[in-house]
Amino acid sequence: MSFPLDPFPVLTALQSIVDSIQTNPVTILDAPPGTGKTTALPTELLKKGVSFGKKICILEPRRIAAKNAAKRISQTLNEEVGETVGYRVRFDTKVGKKTKLEFVTDGILTKILLADPELKDYGLIVFDEFHERRMDSDLCFALARRSQEVFRADLKILIMSATLEGQNFNSIGIHSEPIQVSAQTHPMEIFHMGDSNKNTNQRLLDLVPKAVEQTAGDILVFLSGKKEIHDLRNSLESIPLVKSNAVVMGLFGDMDLVDQERIFLPSPNGKKKIILSTNIAESSVTIPGVRVVFDSGFQKQAIFDSDSGVSHLIKTRISLSSAKQRAGRSAREGKGLVYRLWSKEEEKSFLDRTKPEILEGDIDRLVLEVKSWGEEIQQLPFLDPPNKGSVMQSIQRLQLLGCLDDKTNLTNLGKESLRYPLPIRLGKILAILPKEKENIIADIVSLVGKENSGTEAKIFTEEIFPSKFSYDLRAVYDQILRIYREKTDFSMVIPEKERLFYLASGFPDRIAKAKVINEKNFKLSNGKIGILNTTSIQISEYILVLDTFSFGQDLYITHFLPIDEIQIEKFFRHIITKKTVSEKRTNQRGESFLVVKEEVSLGDLVLESKETKSPNPTVLSLALEEYFAKSPWEDEWKKDSDLKNFYNRVRFLERHGVLNTNTDLPHLKQNAKEWLFPFINLDSGKLSLDKLPFFEAFKAYVGYDKINLIDSQAPVSLQVPSGSRIQLNYEGTEPELHVKLQELFGLKMLPKLANGKVSILIHLLSPARRPVQITKDLESFWNHGYHEVKKELKGRYPRHPWPDKPWEAIPTKHLNHTKRS
Repeated sequence: MSFPLDPFPVLTALQSIVDSIQTNPVTILDAPPGTGKTTALPTELLKKGVSFGKKICILEPRRIAAKNAAKRISQTLNEEVGETVGYRVRFDTKVGKKTKLEFVTDGILTKILLADPELKDYGLIVFDEFHERRMDSDLCFALARRSQEVFRADLKILIMSATLEGQNFNSIGIHSEPIQVSAQTHPMEIFHMGDSNKNTNQRLLDLVPKAVEQTAGDILVFLSGKKEIHDLRNSLESIPLVKSNAVVMGLFGDMDLVDQERIFLPSPNGKKKIILSTNIAESSVTIPGVRVVFDSGFQKQAIFDSDSGVSHLIKTRISLSSAKQRAGRSAREGKGLVYRLWSKEEEKSFLDRTKPEILEGDIDRLVLEVKSWGEEIQQLPFLDPPNKGSVMQSIQRLQLLGCLDDKTNLTNLGKESLRYPLPIRLGKILAILPKEKENIIADIVSLVGKENSGTEAKIFTEEIFPSKFSYDLRAVYDQILRIYREKTDFSMVIPEKERLFYLASGFPDRIAKAKVINEKNFKLSNGKIGILNTTSIQISEYILVLDTFSFGQDLYITHFLPIDEIQIEKFFRHIITKKTVSEKRTNQRGESFLVVKEEVSLGDLVLESKETKSPNPTVLSLALEEYFAKSPWEDEWKKDSDLKNFYNRVRFLERHGVLNTNTDLPHLKQNAKEWLFPFINLDSGKLSLDKLPFFEAFKAYVGYDKINLIDSQAPVSLQVPSGSRIQLNYEGTEPELHVKLQELFGLKMLPKLANGKVSILIHLLSPARRPVQITKDLESFWNHGYHEVKKELKGRYPRHPWPDKPWEAIPTKHLNHTKRS
């Protein structure tokens, strides 16, 4: 495996790219890492005039990549950033009146698109590192495509990536063939270091110092998360060989941008750089000097549980595509060495590419942004649309928060919540926060971007000061505060004194109740079970869960606030429900009765439950209706064999058009109040579930006037020639008669049922009542199959009659004491 020698191989395809942009709405460029598509191509496209006098906007998913790309291009033009080339990233913008190339992050481009759907200032939108498939990038792409279709036929889109495997562009009407760029490359050696189950930290402590001593160039180590970076950095810096010859640096998403930029500068005193990075270093701008890559093979990924509304940051395997990108960092400037901390065999189980974030992430903000654009998610041309079930659950959460109304329209509260570049829950808190509660903003911002390590759960105290924030979190706080101070007082409620009220307003589905007081398992109002990992002796019965993390299937509560029932009633009275519920209770004699309770609930959390003594008929009727809705009706029919048989006969006649009733069980369950309740005495205040009049009520529902018809066309039994009356079985698709063949002697045909439409399926039995033949045509059996049966069974049952002409013989159900011919 190897990487480009020519600094700008992409320019060999420049004319093809230009021609495609001028011809097609969307152009696709597939070019290996380091071919110059980020730093060389944009200025050449500008010279070629493909943006028709307007600006070119280049979306870089990561801030550090956007800033460094703008700086590098500006250097080649001998200009300062903000002249021809500029950037817009969160917390930092450098553009001017003469700027023609703008590097922006996906969050910034989303804001631009929502503010100006026509993109009046731009002629070409470039999506760099398209393979990363971040949710905001996918939204920008869908909105830009819609802008082309509705507002701007002249708007052009260019997709650029080093790996486009598995991207189904045809599904959204993009049929232009990808332009392929190849290049002469630097060689690269890849070594698989064996089973990844070994301790990653210890292996790197063994390997990295050897690389410092024995290899040329700087070293890039890919780890899964910030905690892993801090742990390894502390350990490496304690090794004398490393300390003397190298400087250890971290690189992750929420670190100080100034510190991030130092990664691109030569290290002090000429020492080697050891860069410990998350997947932020996987793609985009080259980190100069790197010639050695160690890859742990893992990443931290936010997986959203749409059932609970909780995001979990979990450690997962990287994809083959990511492994390829990471390896490529080693050979940008010369021969590269790559050490993969897994075996070649393990690699067979890697996914080809990382799943798009839109399929696994929190889409609440996405739903609101699309609403504010004026469309529904399913209407937009997403390359991978979010799951329909996830969209419905998101809509329900947003309705609970008040950001969507009962018709799923965007509310004023939803619009205000979107002003803050935060999770919608936190935006909602800020939207209702009155001016005099500005001090709570630090609490809200402190909930952003934590990477939990599973330490003891913390009570969310009031001692939170912005001065203690990291650089990046302080920048978030300053930005949020600025937006907040610009708002009109949008408070939708009378201002509350309690800080808890505002925090709780963003988490109505995270009220939790201890399953057992002073124990650590809590049920949340969204139905999930959370584990409170704390050494506290006294644990509140109710808590507000502010943050969680998962380990396997378990959900651990990491940040919480105590809350009491009075506060819950006060804060959530608008979504607390009161309802009558019922349950089946069996006494010591085995008798079952219906118990009626009045329950007060918040979501799936029962706050209060009281048994109702001697409920009145109305309450009892509601309780019975609720009980039937959740009870397994099939079991009720099976209890009474007469009812079960009658039901099967009615269903048989329905299937064959003799009856036009509807006795489908779900239909009966749904309408039990109409046909069953009138036969139940609801005045007693106590109801036995063992003596419910199902059979009588069901006969009335079918109609007493139809009983004779049912008896004639689907009789309970038939009298056979032997004089026996044998029950018919209607459980299958056809009525069945199970009878000893000697009892049918002298008979050539059984009657047909259902107005002569359906033949009876006869199961003919031996004298020992074992099946010997199944037939609908008795006459055919006598003429053909019977003689084979006779030959087989006559010797076994010599005392039973086996006549040569059974259709003329005398039927019997007893032994034959005299021989017959």
